Amino acid sequence: MQDNQNNNQNFNPETQGVQNVNEEKRGVEKITQLVWYVTGLINVVLAIRIFFLLFDAQTSGFTGFLYNITAPFVSPFAGIFPAPGQGSTYFDTAALLAIIIYSLIAWGIVTLIRIVSNNQKTV
Repeated sequence: MQDNQNNNQNFNPETQGVQNVNEEKRGVEKITQLVWYVTGLINVVLAIRIFFLLFDAQTSGFTGFLYNITAPFVSPFAGIFPAPGQGSTYFDTAALLAIIIYSLIAWGIVTLIRIVSNNQKTV
């Protein structure tokens, strides 16, 4: 019987709402962290691609694998700007543009998530 009284004393509907809001904030933050993590991972791989192409890394093993996995991310931006180079080395402008565009898209997604989550609290 005393346990039931303690449980009733611990339950407060006002604090329950605060706990739900805190849990929702944590969920929104986890989603935004995931968006930034994936974007950062893609950007790092693209930056390594730029470095390898700039210094004419041999296309074998790891570099070949890297070029293959980054090709789908770079292909939408290929040919927009000329790739300046000398000999077999060149600066991959498509990869640089991809890094910029993907970062802007991630920023937009995170901003949209935060706007939507804030609007739901006020409704």
